[in-house]
Amino acid sequence: QQIDNYVVAKDTAALRKLYAADFVFSHGTGNVDNKQSWIKSIAKGSYISRLHDSVKVEMHADLAIIRGKLSVHKNANNKTDRYHLQYVRVYACRDKQWQMISHITTAEYHEPSLMD
Repeated sequence: QQIDNYVVAKDTAALRKLYAADFVFSHGTGNVDNKQSWIKSIAKGSYISRLHDSVKVEMHADLAIIRGKLSVHKNANNKTDRYHLQYVRVYACRDKQWQMISHITTAEYHEPSLMD
């Protein structure tokens, strides 16, 4: 959850440490971001909230596989986009620090947009 709190706060300095250099973000739309393009998107984004639910963790020696749901509220073009997604995230422990190496959206549902 803390990573997505940083996304909402646009704390790109913290996120640069938490995403691995080879990080890949596979969106439900089919778009794929690398670390640099995702952080650039965060910096100009306008997320209101990104909240996790139903999180399950599978631990391995230096790898963690996370499955969960994420509810997102985002301002876009004078409206509020609300959508929910299911995901798989993979974290690796590298040089004694856990970093996210992959986010894969496996399902996505959009609510009707609300005008602000």
